[in-house]
Amino acid sequence: MLKINNLNVDIERTPVLRDVSLSLSVGNIAGLIGRNGAGKTTLMRTIMGLMPFVSGSAYIAGVDMGELEPHHRAGMRIGYMPEDRRLIPDLTVEENILVPAWASKFPDCQNRLTWI
Repeated sequence: MLKINNLNVDIERTPVLRDVSLSLSVGNIAGLIGRNGAGKTTLMRTIMGLMPFVSGSAYIAGVDMGELEPHHRAGMRIGYMPEDRRLIPDLTVEENILVPAWASKFPDCQNRLTWI
């Protein structure tokens, strides 16, 4: 379960996320929708540990994300695939989608891809 409570994130001392709260149960899929500059990417980067938060809390499966280094999150099957140009150009679309699953040694990658 993902649980975020009153999360505040600044970029270069400018508040970007203010008191964001959300909860997502295991097995659910959610879309994050908003206009440009609304903070969607900032929220994802913060969950992934790529950006620090000023205050609030973020927990995944009861683990405090504020205390967990980003590289440990992959072992928890937490992944992030940006929609921008940060793909690996020599790989196919399918291979780019599977890279996080391969890196975390996710069992049964092909069935998961078929389900997606």
